[in-house]
Amino acid sequence: MRSLLVILLGWWSATSAVADDWPTFQHDNRRSGVTSERLAMPLKKAWHYESAVPPQTAWTAPAKWDAFSANSGLQSMRNFDPAFYVTAAGDKVYFGSSVTNATHCLNANDGSEAWAFVTDSAVRLPPSLQDGRAWFGSDDGYIYCVSADDGKLIWKHTPVVKKRLIPSNGKLISPWPVRTGVLLQGGVAYYGASLVPWDPSYLVAVDAAEGSPRFVQQQKGMTLQGSLLASADHLYAPQGRSAPLQFAIADGSMIGALGGSGGVYCILTEDDKFIAGPQSQKEATDSLKVSDTKGRQIILSFSGGNRILVAGKWAYLHEGREIKALDRERHFQIQEDKNALNGDLGRWGKQRGGIEKKLKGGATGAEAAELKAELAALTDKLNDGKAKVAQFTAEQSDCYAWALSNQTIPFGFMLAGKTLFIGGDNRVTACDATTGEKIWETEVSGKAYGLAAANGRLFVSTDRGFVYCFQG
Repeated sequence: MRSLLVILLGWWSATSAVADDWPTFQHDNRRSGVTSERLAMPLKKAWHYESAVPPQTAWTAPAKWDAFSANSGLQSMRNFDPAFYVTAAGDKVYFGSSVTNATHCLNANDGSEAWAFVTDSAVRLPPSLQDGRAWFGSDDGYIYCVSADDGKLIWKHTPVVKKRLIPSNGKLISPWPVRTGVLLQGGVAYYGASLVPWDPSYLVAVDAAEGSPRFVQQQKGMTLQGSLLASADHLYAPQGRSAPLQFAIADGSMIGALGGSGGVYCILTEDDKFIAGPQSQKEATDSLKVSDTKGRQIILSFSGGNRILVAGKWAYLHEGREIKALDRERHFQIQEDKNALNGDLGRWGKQRGGIEKKLKGGATGAEAAELKAELAALTDKLNDGKAKVAQFTAEQSDCYAWALSNQTIPFGFMLAGKTLFIGGDNRVTACDATTGEKIWETEVSGKAYGLAAANGRLFVSTDRGFVYCFQG
């Protein structure tokens, strides 16, 4: 009897799903897009929500052709609100709408609306959820704290004294819209109110329970848009075309920009590597830049890529026409060794240049012989170093466990347990993260930017205003 019980318990552990909420944009404050949730495959559509009109983005898409610079194939680097991204807790799912100027709560079981809270302008990012409350920002310049159960207002806050609305892209908005979402950490709610770099921007922290200010930092020369990120000590803010910014979480003081790579797709890894991209407006030259948050310098880039997920030692990323699984710990260590060697090569090259200059300057006799010996030794070191760099590059190629070829650029990217979900154009695909084998696929209407997994359900948000729910 005991052995039978052990067998049954083992079977239940292997087959049952792990339930987890999706309480904030991209699951957590590092915007990882990674959850322990295990969905029971295959999934079937349970319901869908359809907006009367597609999302009305804050910024229009760029022109397809820049005649001045002869640059075609342009894309937006400020595309932080192309879909109604969701958050979810228990049997409820939430999203902000740029169409209805509201935050909506749906019953996750059947998609019926539980409540809606209307603001004075667009709500571009989903609410953050905690302890039965929901916090979100609006283009009207306020953040709101409401009951997650019934949507009743608890408090609201704005850093602006003289409140007014201005026309922008078909909407009335505050000159200081909240387009960073609300980040909750340590009982504090953080947000940014910002529009253009030539006007002041505000980075704000308020008590999450009461809405009373902790700090209000007024800054110039920045435009805060896209979800804030946080570690224990720092806040990070995307800026679109400009490099993301790093702030002290204690008082909101600015520390500096990271690496120089723009874009609003940002991830902060558990070991405090900051990944951002794309840095250009051309898909052919897309790259993901990895910065060291201590020195705020770029230490690694993945060319031809625009999406990445990091879970422990593994990274899953898009590069060119492939989606790959990468042993990132080994890859990063090799890169650090390669960076150090490249630094040595630069110094040796300068030394060799100095010796060659002296020889050309007329050195003779014993001095010339000594210089030639030094030159030969440096040339050998340079050649050996270049060969070692090539070896490092080859070793990095061996860090990939698998690759899926002929893949289009993913719009949405998520890891749920051991399943990798890829949001494409009119479809969503699921792959085994261990082997890369495709295990499920379904059609949706539009580009699947938003992917979230919570409590046995997959939620998909598209640029046509659909929110889908799939269940096992």
